[in-house]
Amino acid sequence: MRENLSQTDASWLLRLHQGEHDALALLMGKYYTVLYNYAISFSKDQGLVKDCIQEVFIDLWQRRDHARSILSPKYYLLRAVKNKVLKSIGKQSLYADNSLLDNECDLYYEFSIEGIMMEKQLSEEKTARLKKLISGLSKRQQEIVHLKYYQHLDHDQIAQLMNITAQSVYNLLHETIQRLKSLWRLELISG
Repeated sequence: MRENLSQTDASWLLRLHQGEHDALALLMGKYYTVLYNYAISFSKDQGLVKDCIQEVFIDLWQRRDHARSILSPKYYLLRAVKNKVLKSIGKQSLYADNSLLDNECDLYYEFSIEGIMMEKQLSEEKTARLKKLISGLSKRQQEIVHLKYYQHLDHDQIAQLMNITAQSVYNLLHETIQRLKSLWRLELISG
């Protein structure tokens, strides 16, 4: 996974390890919005989400001696924020039960245009249709689409974040893509 580490991130992590405050600020600036959009999917309490993100960065600063061992800052921070939010709302064990997740947690993702190749190739009308179709997927399917295509995480990182096996990631991703294709065809026929 080390090859996913950009030169900029590597430099910031080294500077963080050396105790430079501005490196932490740069990491916050780069990842805050990504973390907020992901964390808000687990709790609509904006104050709680912001507090959890702040705590994650405080923890990162306090553990800066280990910053050089971080292989992917985005993955590390997404994982830490998810754990912090779920711990704060007391739903860690609830999340592990996939059937309860779909019924109890109202996941919401703000699917942005940045970073997804499909949206670059589609017209605004097709993009709107795609977003509508994604919103019709199960919560787990929405999460896997978000992590794979919007956060660009690899299958192992997604497996750890979603508490499933890597094979389950492949299976769920395949199932999700097949479902989207099927829904797309139906949309084209009926639209």
